[in-house]
Amino acid sequence: MDDIVRVSPPLSMDEKTAVVGVAETRRHLRISSTDEDRLLAEDIEAAYDFLSGRDGWLGRMCLLEEEWIAYFPSAPNKTFEIPMRPLVELTGIGWLQPDGSYVDVEGANYYVTGGPFSLVQRAPTSWWPYSGMPQQRAYQVRFRAGWGLSKESIPSTIRKAIRMLVGHWYNQRETTGSEGRTAGREVEYGLKKLCGRYRIGPDHS
Repeated sequence: MDDIVRVSPPLSMDEKTAVVGVAETRRHLRISSTDEDRLLAEDIEAAYDFLSGRDGWLGRMCLLEEEWIAYFPSAPNKTFEIPMRPLVELTGIGWLQPDGSYVDVEGANYYVTGGPFSLVQRAPTSWWPYSGMPQQRAYQVRFRAGWGLSKESIPSTIRKAIRMLVGHWYNQRETTGSEGRTAGREVEYGLKKLCGRYRIGPDHS
């Protein structure tokens, strides 16, 4: 399991329902009453969490921007793979000191390349500075990942997929509880059609 820590606070229900609002979900489902707004908000949050995050269906994708630290073991010629996507900014790399603190590696000593997940590689004339005993947390890589800070930054097909999931759970509520939401076979087919292009499996396929 990758050693990843979210630095920014967990997203609130209000932040997630700003991506797909309760009012637009009501219109999507042709609901005229506001009596079930709380249920719809919970379903929107569940759909957001189903798609986004470390264990989301899209595959380690942040929808709204979040800040993370990933830790990596020592290795002389190591390439660091950023474990969340899409990368917004690499904010720093630190190497472990004897007292447990981290000192930043000079930015000129590494560069970032693209790919399914962004890679951090050392510059040709540089080296990674850690040289002590092997450590699982010899390096910390600090970064921000996500499409942006507002719903407009998130692809419309992903937002439509959230509405589709909410509609499925709203209409099939007797077969889904408030915990452990799943998507049926037909719904997963719809997800693949809508936003399968953004999905990456654990093997990067």
